Amino acid sequence: MRALIVEDEPLLNEELEEHLLEEQFSVDCSETLQEARDLVAGDEYDLVLLDLGLPDGNGLELLKMIKKYYDETAVVILTARGEVEDKVKGLELGSDDYLAKPFAMAELRARIHAVLRRRFKINENEIEVEKLLLNLNHMEVRYDDHKLELTETEYKILRYLALNKNKTITRIALAEHIWGSKIDDRFSLDFINSHMKNLRKKLSQAEAPDLIETVYGVGYKLGVHESQQ
Repeated sequence: MRALIVEDEPLLNEELEEHLLEEQFSVDCSETLQEARDLVAGDEYDLVLLDLGLPDGNGLELLKMIKKYYDETAVVILTARGEVEDKVKGLELGSDDYLAKPFAMAELRARIHAVLRRRFKINENEIEVEKLLLNLNHMEVRYDDHKLELTETEYKILRYLALNKNKTITRIALAEHIWGSKIDDRFSLDFINSHMKNLRKKLSQAEAPDLIETVYGVGYKLGVHESQQ
């Protein structure tokens, strides 16, 4: 999943990035409100960790922007102790949770998992589409009684489609999810097409129906086709 860190303390910013990379997020970082605005204007994120006390403005301004254009983006506010009014205002504007500094990374991980489970309606760290089951803890995919042996990239593609079940995801969004915002469009899109072909082949070998629909000229969608209902 794609994450944006907006934090003006360089050491904390770096620590948060390392933590999210370990959690298999694709991560962009910003230390200012303007830089974060530019990133949000060009990309949709699944998660934003948002410091409020930025050198060039209040992070609540970015929260308003995110919720106006990307309501499904999960936002966790990071605040200094005592900023009660900002915490309350953040929740009123649509933030999903907040953490007071200093905090333990284990607590942050638990908060992030809880927020994303609510956002994406995940029960017990599993996603199910028909008989297709993805275990997010063990990176395991099964269809009925068949276990699929997927590469890391194939798993990330399938997981992202499953998290956005029944929504059309563009090829560029998939490429950015896998490789981040700094992508070579032609190279990355060719790779997406290649991995998608292999993924569909493995699903077919597991006797799964064609759950991945090509939306021509746009991208892909994972869901149940009318003929399968």
